[in-house]
Amino acid sequence: MNLESADKTGDFMRVQNGRDKAYETLRQRLVGGHYGPGEQLKEEPLARELGLSRTPVRTALRRLVEDGLATDAAGQGIRVAEWSDWDVEETFQLRMLLEPYASFLAATRGGAAVVEKLEASNAAMAAGIAAGSDGIGEVQSANRDFHHALLEASGSPRLRTILVTMIDMPIIKRSFYLYTPQELEQSLHHHRDLTLAVHAQDGELARQVMQLHLRMSYHRFMVHRDEYRRVSPTPDGEK
Repeated sequence: MNLESADKTGDFMRVQNGRDKAYETLRQRLVGGHYGPGEQLKEEPLARELGLSRTPVRTALRRLVEDGLATDAAGQGIRVAEWSDWDVEETFQLRMLLEPYASFLAATRGGAAVVEKLEASNAAMAAGIAAGSDGIGEVQSANRDFHHALLEASGSPRLRTILVTMIDMPIIKRSFYLYTPQELEQSLHHHRDLTLAVHAQDGELARQVMQLHLRMSYHRFMVHRDEYRRVSPTPDGEK
């Protein structure tokens, strides 16, 4: 490789790294509730804050729109997505269709490695619940790790592409602040049953437990949805 080719390769990698950095940083902020629903995301201030040019930030914002985490309505700029009751309904319905199948695949394909990850997330979730309000952030992270571990173990890139954003939907992540300790324990109980099904390599049981888990999660969220509208946790996990 001559010097000119090396320079071009280096330039390409710097541009690619900048795009990846902008996307991952902004995506984590949106998922974590760093920005409020409907808040405008402006290229120039974000580029200055991230120490990047506007081009990778622009590309990242477009990807976030494609992910459904942001919107781009004519004349309003790119804004953080607001979740209507229909958005929540549709997301849960899609998860109830697809995530049980991912769990079926994980149970039949995952083996000991995924069981170890699931057990670790269950232990972290139990510790978070035991810590009360101070442990909700840990409960959130453990819940995310659990569902992503199953998704990865499914071995299906198509399912990962479709489900990854739904699992990280901000409105669901924030809703953990509204659940009672008993409701959190119920969710953990489902996770433990799923872990048992995966350990037994019983795909059908894993599918049924995930179906129940998501249906219960949906009804639990809908019971609390009015309360959710009145409570907006801050990015660092405090109300």
